Amino acid sequence: MKIFAGKWVLIPALLLLGGVACSSSAAVSGTPKSVPPTAGGTIGIGLNQWSITPTASRVHAGSVTFNVDNEGNITHEFVVLRTDTPAAAFMIGSFENEPDRINEDTVGTNLGETGDLEAGALHALTINLAPGHYAFVCNLSGHYHAGMHTDFTVL
Repeated sequence: MKIFAGKWVLIPALLLLGGVACSSSAAVSGTPKSVPPTAGGTIGIGLNQWSITPTASRVHAGSVTFNVDNEGNITHEFVVLRTDTPAAAFMIGSFENEPDRINEDTVGTNLGETGDLEAGALHALTINLAPGHYAFVCNLSGHYHAGMHTDFTVL
């Protein structure tokens, strides 16, 4: 009877440990690897299926370095557009003879981009930004449409 009672104590303890282990790994997933947003001109950017996650949504004007980390398991890119249009409101069509992309030449001004980043790749991109509204997008075919865009403000 004591063995039976011991199993009932052991099983909940194992379940609790398993839950803690699972929740710990989930909390780390998708978190950009970079400095905190209080660092001023340095912003971490996490690229994943299907999101762009900056460590801050605004920064002061001047030289800004984006530490871009493709945390996804496929190729992505990071494009910085100066625009007054919300990031989610761009018309999807074709661009550079590829379908299911936004036209970077008409939605705003492309101030810089990483180019294609393979899964796991890191890239630092430094741009001088004036005050205003910006959109971060991945403009590989189908990626913007799938949700890879976010708004960003420069003060």
